Amino acid sequence: MRIALFGGTFDPIHSGHVRLAKEFASRLGFDRVLLMPTFVPPHKLKSDMAPAQDRLAMCRLAAEEEPLLVVSDLEIRRGGASFTSDTLAALAEE
Repeated sequence: MRIALFGGTFDPIHSGHVRLAKEFASRLGFDRVLLMPTFVPPHKLKSDMAPAQDRLAMCRLAAEEEPLLVVSDLEIRRGGASFTSDTLAALAEE
């Protein structure tokens, strides 16, 4: 199974995110797209960002009727800044 990773703040997630994930998967032959909201984005210093659990819930709602999309809370559970290299290493361990 080929799985793509689509991470971001998703504050809020919207139809553009979903459309992009679906198009990306279709064009590159992925079976699933893992939506992963960041806990703390290292490149955005945004003080008014929605809480991580709220952004995670929004992602879950957006993915409810999209079988291609799977939501992961890995970066939120890990806490701290969300760097892609750390996330890929953690995914490899799971």
